[in-house]
Amino acid sequence: MTSEVTQTENGSIPTTRDIIRAARMISAVIERELAAEDLSVDEWLVLATLSDTPGQTMARLRAETLTPAPTLTRIVDRLAARAVVFREVDGMDRRKVRVSLSKRGVKVHSRLSPAIRSAEQSWFIEHGIGR
Repeated sequence: MTSEVTQTENGSIPTTRDIIRAARMISAVIERELAAEDLSVDEWLVLATLSDTPGQTMARLRAETLTPAPTLTRIVDRLAARAVVFREVDGMDRRKVRVSLSKRGVKVHSRLSPAIRSAEQSWFIEHGIGR
């Protein structure tokens, strides 16, 4: 992600409302792609983060996904119950728990990732965002 701010069609800098509206619109597009797997956007963010950087602590996963701790715990519980992630105690600090994608989680991520990326790119192109 670049540090530039994309201007709106009339040349003004987007408002918070514009940004939140765009985020909700892209979330709706992604949700349609995730529906077949019965996953939420928040669950997808966890899977994508773990795919990029396996073995995250809950604290780091919370920081990467910007998800409140209680919500993240529920998300990871649901994903673990579906056997797409697993938890393990950190080898160096037993107070920490690390979360990783299971083999099934890797397959789910690999299967969904191209469709999600394509939907994102189509949305950005349609809305004139990006290069």
